[in-house]
Amino acid sequence: MIIFILLTNYLIFIGKEPLCTISLPDILAVERVHEDSFKKNNMFQIVQPERVLYIQANNCVEEKEWVDVLAKICRTNERRLARFHPGAFVSGHWLCCKNTCEGTEGCENVSSSLDLQMNVDSETELARLHCLTISHMDRLENIMRACGCQAVFTGDICFLPRALIEDVQSCFKTLTALRDTVYTLEQEHRSYLRSIAREMKYGSKQAPIGDDNYLLLSGRISSLDL
Repeated sequence: MIIFILLTNYLIFIGKEPLCTISLPDILAVERVHEDSFKKNNMFQIVQPERVLYIQANNCVEEKEWVDVLAKICRTNERRLARFHPGAFVSGHWLCCKNTCEGTEGCENVSSSLDLQMNVDSETELARLHCLTISHMDRLENIMRACGCQAVFTGDICFLPRALIEDVQSCFKTLTALRDTVYTLEQEHRSYLRSIAREMKYGSKQAPIGDDNYLLLSGRISSLDL
């Protein structure tokens, strides 16, 4: 039995080994623990094949976030348990059911997983993300400049984000790749729209006859040629 106190920050040093790792197939259940088990609040458990890891979150909000995320991750695990012990195994017995066999089956059903709707229109979502990134490209470039200021401080006034960038090199490389990808997609998008606009016949259903529609169509083609 292990009691863990959750850390409040991520591992900063690149290449350093984490204190503990748990493979996803070994997460058999993630459930809350009765407070009277350890006389502590905000406790939850990660049930593994060889042990149960008891963890104390810093507050109830953090506890709920961890339980919800981990439960969703392991809900497709073929080895996921159907029952668990809400109490701890202390002094030779389970506090919840008083059973003296530590390896016995749980006494309560695990929480039912959420029936998440996975019907996502990937093309629409990608288009939305592309539009958002293009609209806020100035912010992205500001953060990229901040990476340069933070990596080599020259004394010049520069924009700095509210939070400290822990890994400047990785942040700059990721944002650069994102910016280049977005610009490439934007060029292809404009090229496609130009081809559609030029093939569109005046007087068709898409471009009906009328002075206003003619001017609108001409304006669209001109803007795409910029």
